[in-house]
Amino acid sequence: MPETSELIEFRRAFVWLLCGMLLPSVALVAFGVVAVANERAAVEQRLAEDYDARLRTLQRAVLARLDQAAEAVAEGRSDPLVAQAGPLQVGQVPSLADAEKRVLALPAGTHVLTGFEAQGERRAGALVRTSGPVLLLQFDLAALAAAVPGLARERFPADHANYRLVPPREPVAALAALRRFVAEAGSNATVVGRTALPPPLDGFALAAELPGDDPAAAVAFRNRTLYIALLVLLYIGIGVGFGLTLREMRRAYKLSRLKTDFVANISHELRTPLTSVRLFAETLREGRAEGPEEVRECVQMLSSEAERLSKLVEKLLDWSRLESGRRMLEVESTAVPALLDQIATAYKAQQLPATYQTEVEPGLPPVRVDRDAMAQVVLNLLHNAVKFTGADKRIRLRARKVAKGVAIEVEDNGPGVRQQDRKRIFERFYRGDDLLARTTEGTGLGLAICKKIVEAHGGRIELDSHVGQGSTFRVVLPAA
Repeated sequence: MPETSELIEFRRAFVWLLCGMLLPSVALVAFGVVAVANERAAVEQRLAEDYDARLRTLQRAVLARLDQAAEAVAEGRSDPLVAQAGPLQVGQVPSLADAEKRVLALPAGTHVLTGFEAQGERRAGALVRTSGPVLLLQFDLAALAAAVPGLARERFPADHANYRLVPPREPVAALAALRRFVAEAGSNATVVGRTALPPPLDGFALAAELPGDDPAAAVAFRNRTLYIALLVLLYIGIGVGFGLTLREMRRAYKLSRLKTDFVANISHELRTPLTSVRLFAETLREGRAEGPEEVRECVQMLSSEAERLSKLVEKLLDWSRLESGRRMLEVESTAVPALLDQIATAYKAQQLPATYQTEVEPGLPPVRVDRDAMAQVVLNLLHNAVKFTGADKRIRLRARKVAKGVAIEVEDNGPGVRQQDRKRIFERFYRGDDLLARTTEGTGLGLAICKKIVEAHGGRIELDSHVGQGSTFRVVLPAA
């Protein structure tokens, strides 16, 4: 129940952390999208305001140029903007009746700009008052469209925009050539401003275009790219933070479980010898031992349990020294057979209830190890082999050559290690949940200490095991 409660608390904390980070980030994404869209609209509006003023100036220049062309006709000169000019016949163009009345009221040499319909086509022209008949002139719209960029350059020499005359949208046959001309001149550009023209160019408009890509789109693309890059970095940071947080929370949860297991295991391991020590001490104190033989047996059991306590404490101290880095290794070049002989001597002195077979491949290279530390590693593996095998113990200690070093293997015919325990068997304080591991004394530090010592030598420790077929622990050491 306590483990389940801790797991629930861990998941709840992680969910709250997830919500606390994702909700603001989603709001930030939405805000960024709106901000980029608003930025584009602001840029477009700013460009439109800048170019509207210039287009109004250009509009006045275009009308002044038409006035200049009409004045040239009034003085009897030609002008490239005038397509044709001739006397106005009475009733020739009904739509010019009002304009004709106005021009007749003006003095000679003046004119009135006007648009009119002729033969189903819309035209731009002027009525010129002369000393003789009123002249009707028609402007060449294609020539006017070609003159617009020049007029713009005269007034805005530093401006990179293209200015052009935009024809009406009505499909008028006479404007087809002008529409094609304008389309060719205005290709691959972005309209940033547009203003309608007064008579005689009713329906026409002046447009300002910036060559190349849309500047508003360029700004929006730049801002969007920057925003997306920052957003990606944000989510990478969040992902890394979540990963680190999850790892730390899992480590804290696992450490909490390991500490709980350790306290339970160490309490069990200490309780048994302490109970025995107290029992035999009380036997001796109360004089319940009958005869020298029973006294000697009690003393022997006290010595055995005290040694057991000493080994337990020594193992804890070994782990503490390894964790704090206080244990220094005295590495020297060592022949593998000599190392195995030292292990055999120490194993025999411990009088364990089993023997093992030794197999040494000839021609093994020497290894650089701390002989006492490496002997401790192999002895611990041999102790485990003795501890976890049944009555018929078949234990082998092998040394053989591998790719870049030497492998020392301890093989047993025990029950094997379950798949779910193999990844954690070298963790500190970890013991399998099977009945054999729970009924066998141990702190869960032995294999963790072995792994630390082997890695300090630049090697690695491996496990090959199949349930019901025994286990093989392999220590791989680099050659000297």
